[in-house]
Amino acid sequence: MERRLIQLERERQERETKERERIEREVLERKKQEIEKLEREALERFRIEREMALAEEKKWYEEHGDDDFDYEDDEDEE
Repeated sequence: MERRLIQLERERQERETKERERIEREVLERKKQEIEKLEREALERFRIEREMALAEEKKWYEEHGDDDFDYEDDEDEE
């Protein structure tokens, strides 16, 4: 009888341990997914901000003109 009780207790502990580990894995996976989502959103915001800045720069040059500015010469200097 005592052996059976000991065995039942071990099985209970094993189940609880496995359940805790499963929950921990799920929590870590959700955190990982949230971080990936935030990174994607940050990259998208950066891309949009860059496009807006380039559009503003293009508009400025269109409005103010800069006949001496040559994009190809600028690239050759690098």
